[in-house]
Amino acid sequence: MDPSSSDAARLLRAFAVRVLTLALVVGIAGDTLLTPLLALAGLGLLLASAGTAAEGRQDSFQEVFQQPPHWNP
Repeated sequence: MDPSSSDAARLLRAFAVRVLTLALVVGIAGDTLLTPLLALAGLGLLLASAGTAAEGRQDSFQEVFQQPPHWNP
């Protein structure tokens, strides 16, 4: 797996946790407009990190299961 994709996924997850925590704090404070916006942003970052991680796994899957150059089915 490409280390840059796992680093990017880890960074996106860290940002997502921070944004979701901020959404919780803002929700407790009572701001009804900013809370769902921050929650959606945090969920979007979590989904983006999952997509980045899946892309890295797909790249490593293709590296492992490549056909040898001399093999012609």
